[in-house]
Amino acid sequence: MTILIIAIAALAITSVAAQVLIPRIGERQIERRLAHNGGDAFVSLAAMPSTRLLRREGDRILVRGRRLEIGMSRGGGGLSALDGFESVDVALGEFVTGPFEIVAFELRRDGEGPYRMRSEASTSGTALAGYGFESLGGLAPLLAMLAKQAPLGSRSFRVEVEVELVSENGVLSITAGEGTIAGYPAGPIAKLIASAVARGIEVG
Repeated sequence: MTILIIAIAALAITSVAAQVLIPRIGERQIERRLAHNGGDAFVSLAAMPSTRLLRREGDRILVRGRRLEIGMSRGGGGLSALDGFESVDVALGEFVTGPFEIVAFELRRDGEGPYRMRSEASTSGTALAGYGFESLGGLAPLLAMLAKQAPLGSRSFRVEVEVELVSENGVLSITAGEGTIAGYPAGPIAKLIASAVARGIEVG
């Protein structure tokens, strides 16, 4: 009986420790990844049980950051890194991803509804040309033209996005809202930025 009681107590202690440690380890990993090239990041994860985080699932993920540098994959992608969380709350400021200098970025979702994304950024034709037009979807002809026009190629222009996104099987779709770059529609840009941020804060 004594051995059984000790075993049960040890199991309980292990479970409590895991519930505390797994989220903390995940938070620190994401913070280090986001701030690898400088800047400040804060991450809070919640999951019951905490082992859900090992499957990139949880009750809540909250991310804050400033002055970060987040890599942008030329392949785009969805928000699978975040889809397993019931509540997503991401707010970043003054960071760089690909050819874009982001002033403010917000990505939020509650329950099974769509993601709500808002972003204010800037870029230039020169920066876009250096990144590669083939990665920017249907905007490639327009951006190639802007990059070749002097002095417009080096002049900064605004990228404004306020959209609702649905992520399904690694594919992002815009269901409402709009994005513009130099006054032209910029749906592919919205999806590229959202995907880059999601990969930057992937759990595990």
